[in-house]
Amino acid sequence: MRAVVVGPEGEPAVAEVPEPDGPGDLLRVVACGLCGSDVEKLDAAHAGAVLGHEVVAELDDGRRVALVHHASCGECERCLAGHESTCERFAAPTIRPGGLAELVRAQAWVEVPAGWPDWRGTMVEPLACVLRGAARVPAGRVLIVGNGFIGRLFGLVLERRGHDVFAVDTDPRRAGRRPDGPVDAVVLAGRGGVETALACVKPGGTVVVFAEAGVIPAGEVYRRELTIVGTRSAAPPYMSEAVALLHDLDVPEPTVLLLERFAEGLELHRRRDALKVVFTL
Repeated sequence: MRAVVVGPEGEPAVAEVPEPDGPGDLLRVVACGLCGSDVEKLDAAHAGAVLGHEVVAELDDGRRVALVHHASCGECERCLAGHESTCERFAAPTIRPGGLAELVRAQAWVEVPAGWPDWRGTMVEPLACVLRGAARVPAGRVLIVGNGFIGRLFGLVLERRGHDVFAVDTDPRRAGRRPDGPVDAVVLAGRGGVETALACVKPGGTVVVFAEAGVIPAGEVYRRELTIVGTRSAAPPYMSEAVALLHDLDVPEPTVLLLERFAEGLELHRRRDALKVVFTL
């Protein structure tokens, strides 16, 4: 079957790979989004890996489902405290070999409406990640640093919840409304941005770290009594919540390409000429 595989030097290519075996149901993939975390894996250390986890697949009866990327146990101390992504079971893959493949083995999913375009279904997983992160953002004035696709999702969710939302980005094409004063919280949704976050958050404020945005100086946290909150990935319950919310959320429409055009889509992502790229199979 065809899949996007990381090569020995870290560059990906569409190649033939064996059909996956092992636990889980064998499903046909119909669409998969390209995530920034996929692009981060483009190095020699990940040679042989199949990319992709924002997946819509088809069941035997024709229903479309969005696949759960990782699953925690839901019972350990970490899960019960709301830190599901640190559960010892969480690291185990639930989509094999990866979503940018014609067939996958999957262990969990949520059904998506039959009338949705397939690209919309690929947004369930990233939106679920954002919903889990948004739950950690205190009410008030919020600045999103890094206004790419994930930043836009944060903005949509937080505005819907009544926050006053601002957004900045190193790319002027993506910058949103800039804050006119200190903010109560900052969401770091892109690389870099720590300096901007610290310049804008008020004393006693909160910085929610959703991306590897750089080093946050401990002295600033100490002197200004900031709260630093980390959040990554999604927990399965947020997948169902994401499906329900996507009925009403005006999400940005992505650039949709056939899998054979992966190199073109990757270049659009790298040049930041596409806010989001989704591949269909």
